[in-house]
Amino acid sequence: MARISTYIKDPVVTKDDKVIGSDISGATRNYSMEDIANFLNTSSLINVNGQLIYKFQIGSTPQQGSFTVNGGQPISFSNITSIDFSHVNTNGKNIQQYLEYFDGLFVMLTQTDNQNNFGQYAISSITDSGNDYSTVVLGFREGNGSLIQDKYYAMSFSPKGQTDKNFTSSNINFVANTPVTINHNLSKFPAVTTVDSAGSHIIGDVQHINNSSFTITFKASFQGKIYAN
Repeated sequence: MARISTYIKDPVVTKDDKVIGSDISGATRNYSMEDIANFLNTSSLINVNGQLIYKFQIGSTPQQGSFTVNGGQPISFSNITSIDFSHVNTNGKNIQQYLEYFDGLFVMLTQTDNQNNFGQYAISSITDSGNDYSTVVLGFREGNGSLIQDKYYAMSFSPKGQTDKNFTSSNINFVANTPVTINHNLSKFPAVTTVDSAGSHIIGDVQHINNSSFTITFKASFQGKIYAN
């Protein structure tokens, strides 16, 4: 076998080109560029823009590195309402904390070997099942195609249509020194503004209960609206 340095350099790389390497046993093998790319696309060894790589699995409970939807059957992107993601990705790493970061965001779910199969969603909640996976509840916004069993999919943040979430209440009759609970469901601790029926800004005492609700109390009685963002 000639020295590697003596081989002609090929400046054009194609998916059918091959490289030489050793497998885990040490045996010499040929590897195609396409197979190497497919491995990197599905192994979670490379983090591209924070995307998550998972395999779509048929069944009710996702196994390591996989996800199931709406009870586990193949389904069009437009009909997906919940996804169960394993806490362990295709690289064997537990990424539960990172998965929970997507709560409240818009995301893209895209087939790694065919980007024409995709869906964009708004995530409304992420709940730990207590069984090594989390259930992601989401709403379809746009997309094309259907999930295919044993294909790999990337989930990533999608900025399209993403705006700061806000809440406006209906008219409320506030009573002096009486707390009113506001359920805004924004998944954050928002800034709060109150405007009375005359258009004046009224300052109240705000106590956040959690990232979905707060109480507000005023020293005087009046009618007005709550704005949270």
